[in-house]
Amino acid sequence: MTNLKMNWIVLLLISVTPALAQVNPGIQLGVRGLTSMNTDVTADQTTSAVNDFSDTGVLLGFRQKLYNQYRGQFVIGFQFPDADSDLGQVFFHQTFLKVENKSNILKLGRSRVQSTLIEFPTLRDDDALAFTDVLNPFSSGENTEDNQFGNVLELAHVHHQRYWVRIHGEHFTQTPITPVTSETDFSLNALGFSLEYRVPRTELWNRPVLQQIGFGYNNYLMNKSGLSTDHGNKMENIILSTIVNLRRDPVHFWDLRSQIITNRGFNDITEVNSYMELTRAHSIGSFTSLRYIYRKLERPTVQLSLSGGIKTYPDLVNTSRQVQLIGNIFYRLGENFDAGIQLQYQDYTGDLATLFGNSETRIQFALIYSIDQMWNNQFDDRESLLNLEHGYIP
Repeated sequence: MTNLKMNWIVLLLISVTPALAQVNPGIQLGVRGLTSMNTDVTADQTTSAVNDFSDTGVLLGFRQKLYNQYRGQFVIGFQFPDADSDLGQVFFHQTFLKVENKSNILKLGRSRVQSTLIEFPTLRDDDALAFTDVLNPFSSGENTEDNQFGNVLELAHVHHQRYWVRIHGEHFTQTPITPVTSETDFSLNALGFSLEYRVPRTELWNRPVLQQIGFGYNNYLMNKSGLSTDHGNKMENIILSTIVNLRRDPVHFWDLRSQIITNRGFNDITEVNSYMELTRAHSIGSFTSLRYIYRKLERPTVQLSLSGGIKTYPDLVNTSRQVQLIGNIFYRLGENFDAGIQLQYQDYTGDLATLFGNSETRIQFALIYSIDQMWNNQFDDRESLLNLEHGYIP
């Protein structure tokens, strides 16, 4: 009888052990180290050099299987902000919980806002911020992160893993802080939605001609800002974007990326004397990148790109425009370790020249190292943890 009981106990332990293993969370680690030597030359021939490690960051994620085919994830991450920002030494840019299944995604917390639809092949994701992202009309412009990160409430539906319908409510950082808008005020001050066709990452090897096309709409609720709303109670932006594969060659790969952002702004802003007026003025901006990637035996080695953008302000009395050109090359030194050189040129006219100067040229030499590690992997995922960060050679 004793042996029989022991056999039942052994069988029970064997049957329970796999179930207990399923409960253990998957642990993710994402690290991106980025440092560059920046040399700036302004229109008056003033030169400055900076050793820049901004956008270096660490991400930690935990994934868990839930009931009824759902999955849960918690992510927390920080990065080093720009040297001239007032965010301190460390900025927590990702802190969110996500619940999803095959077709639905619910995301709550702090993360990347829907200010852009596609990623461009620049050294940093804010190198062409005025063209690639909808600018935060509540910000004083001191921090580029104000335009890219905020508190988000996001719901997405994915149809056939290609068609994305997304609605979102967001709280953008408001500066300067006033008694009406304190640091603890997280009420939603932006609403919007987006419609996208996107080829899944697992099928990009097939190099379809149309990789992505999307439409986005953002509505900033100016009456939620605690700031002056003399011009109106809302401000609307429309985003159109597309990615086209020009050459479907597995070794020599070319693609074209383009995005247009129309800020309907306030029609009665006819001159710009501050950054906030700049973000609230009617504007039309476009940015396009042509990229070449050399991948032999599925090993990416070299990436070259040439990008350009132009932004105009039709309602300003003093004709104003900004133009930016960016060229770069990245070379893979080893697994997940890249070196790059980037050249930028910016030109301003009209009221923008008064704010930013006539022109500026920047040369950057950079090293990038990425780590994407998983422990106790339970299931496949749509995207890795580092997909939350700006990418380089894919």
